[in-house]
Amino acid sequence: MPQLSIVIPSCERAEMLERCLAAIEQGTACDYEAVVVDGASTDDTPVVLEAARRRMGGRLRIIREEQRQGFVRAVNRGFRTASGQYMIWINDDARPLAGSLDLALGQMVAAPADVGMVALFHRWNSPRNVAYEMEVGGRNYRLLHVRGTLYANFGLAKRQTYASLGYFDERFFFNGADPDFCLRVWQAGMRIEPAYGAAIDHDEHEDSRRQTDAERGRGDNQKLFEKWDLPEKNLLRNDFDPLKPCTLRGLRDGVAMAA
Repeated sequence: MPQLSIVIPSCERAEMLERCLAAIEQGTACDYEAVVVDGASTDDTPVVLEAARRRMGGRLRIIREEQRQGFVRAVNRGFRTASGQYMIWINDDARPLAGSLDLALGQMVAAPADVGMVALFHRWNSPRNVAYEMEVGGRNYRLLHVRGTLYANFGLAKRQTYASLGYFDERFFFNGADPDFCLRVWQAGMRIEPAYGAAIDHDEHEDSRRQTDAERGRGDNQKLFEKWDLPEKNLLRNDFDPLKPCTLRGLRDGVAMAA
């Protein structure tokens, strides 16, 4: 059983996926497996994965969907297939900085029992919704909040935690699922902590698929705020308080959790 499972949903991004896997291979020392869920790609993704399989051997597990099911279902399929004691999801356009996954894993292993997840810092170019910041190699990396509650764009947690909370809510297609899961971590009485020193580069790549999915993404965001009782948006200032990193009041009346 590997110590860490890294779940990577991917579709039609062979070049980015290749860089993602190379960053993991070159910069990760712990016992890990990479679980790639390929959303029926028609580009060079199979070629990239076959080359990676030759290099990585049993460290690479490949799941191919018959047709693309979207980010959320792909990640869940990876979670359910993964065998690591701890798990994290990353995007195919993401590249963990050398040693970052090891550092975050070490923090999670040593964390008190009430820590449900550690959040890896990542590139975020907007000043909006910033909870924490740090600098690595002269570049700025950030963690975000949703209406005053810290969440993880890339979160590392025990496999048991993911399973007990039902993985990602499949009412979402690609937006909203990661903050929703993090809100469930807080709702369950656990905390999310910043993984200081652990960072991920990513491209936030704009392509035709993202444009096609834009309307569904807006719907995802609407579902998130319909589901959770959070403060209203503050248009005047950043209202994150590190002394009170959770402003969640719970589920809204009549809204059920979905596995």
